[in-house]
Amino acid sequence: MSRRRQSLAEIREGVRLASGGVRANKFRSIMTIVGVTIGVGAVIIVNTIMDGFTKYAEESVDKIGSNVMYVRKWSMETDFENLTQEERKRKDITMDEALAIQKMCPLVMAVSPQKKHWNNIAQYESRKVRNPDDFRGVWPEEAIVANRDVSHGRFIDENDLRRGANVCVIGPDIADALFAERGDALDKEIKVNGYKFRVIGVQEEIDDLFGISENDCILIPMSTFDRLYPGVKRVYLVVSAVSRQQFGEALDQVTNALRRVRGLRSEEENNFDITTQESFKGLINDITQSVQLGATAVACVGLLVGMIGVMNIMLVAVTQRTREIGIRKAVGARRFNILFQFLIEAATLTGLGGIIGIIVGGLAGLGITAMLDWQYQLSLLWVGISLALSAGTGIIAGLYPAWRAARVDPIIALQYE
Repeated sequence: MSRRRQSLAEIREGVRLASGGVRANKFRSIMTIVGVTIGVGAVIIVNTIMDGFTKYAEESVDKIGSNVMYVRKWSMETDFENLTQEERKRKDITMDEALAIQKMCPLVMAVSPQKKHWNNIAQYESRKVRNPDDFRGVWPEEAIVANRDVSHGRFIDENDLRRGANVCVIGPDIADALFAERGDALDKEIKVNGYKFRVIGVQEEIDDLFGISENDCILIPMSTFDRLYPGVKRVYLVVSAVSRQQFGEALDQVTNALRRVRGLRSEEENNFDITTQESFKGLINDITQSVQLGATAVACVGLLVGMIGVMNIMLVAVTQRTREIGIRKAVGARRFNILFQFLIEAATLTGLGGIIGIIVGGLAGLGITAMLDWQYQLSLLWVGISLALSAGTGIIAGLYPAWRAARVDPIIALQYE
C-alpha cells in the first residue's frame, strides 16, 4: 500500500472511530463539542452582522451620490480633546470659499454653502414640532448637490435668494407633523422660532442615513438666514463634481481654490478637510474591521473552553483503548500512525462542533439582519476560517493525548485490562 493510500485509510479510520465514540458517549460528546459550537457560532454571528452593517453603511453612503465632497474646518477623525496647535489656529470655512469654488473650478457642477441653527420650534396653528435639528440657510444649488427633488411645490430659487424672502422648503416629516396632508402645506404660513415663513415646497421622502433622519429639515434662503441670524458664522460646504469620471480632477481644483483663498504657501499643509464618499467608506471599514477582530477574539474564548473539553475526552479515550493501542503496535503500527489517528479523531470531533456552530450562527445572523433590515452576508471566507479554527482546536487539544497514546509500551498495553 502506498503512503498516500495508507494516510487516507488512517483518516477514514480516525473519522470512523470518532463517529463511533460520539454515538457511544452521546452526552459526553455533546458536552465536549458545545464549547466549540458556541465559539464558532459566535464568530459567524458577529461577522455576519458586521458584514451586513458594512453593506448597509456603504449603500447609505452611495445614496448621497458618487460625485459629492464635503468641505469642513476639521476632519471626521479629529480628536477635539487633543487639538494640535495648527488645528486650533485654523480659520473657519466662510462664504469666500464657496464663491471661490464657484468661480475657479470649472469641473464643479454646483456648490452649496449651508448655515445651521439648532434647538428649533416649528409651529402651524396649534400644532408644534420641537427640535427639528436641521434648520438651514442654503443656496438654490442645494437641490443639485443633495440630488433630491420636491414632491410638492418647488425649491428655493435665485429670486428668493436675491429678495431675502421669508419662504421655506420643509421635509416630509415636518409636513406630516404640522398638516393633515403633505400637499396642504403649500402656501401656508408657519412659524420657526417665532419667524414667519411661507411654505413653497415639500421635499420627497428619502431613507434615513445611518439611522439619522433626513426628512425633518426646514430650508430657507441663505440671505434670509443671514438677516435673521447674523451671529452664525460657521459654514458647511457641499460640492458636486460634473461627473464621477472627472471627480479626481474636480477634487484637485477645489483643493487648489481653497488653498488660494485661505492664503496657504506651497510648503504648508491644508488647514481644511475635504471628505469624499471613499473617505466615509474607508472610515466605516476601519471601524467594522476593528469591531470584527475584537468580537472574534472574544468569541474564541468559547473555542478555548471546547479545547479543554476535547483534551479531557481524548485522554479518557487513550486510557480506554490502551489494549487496542498495544495490539496495533504489536502488528506493526508506528508511533506516527497512533499519533495521526488520535489527532484525526480530535479534529473530527471539533469539526462536527464547528459545522453545527456555522449552521446555528448562520441562522441566528439571518434572523438578526432581517430584524435590522440589513442585507444578509454569510461570507465563505468566515465559514472557511471557522472550520479551520474548529479543526485546529481539535488538533491542538489532541496533541498531548495523541502523544501519550503514541508512547504507550505495547507489552504493558497488551496486559492492560
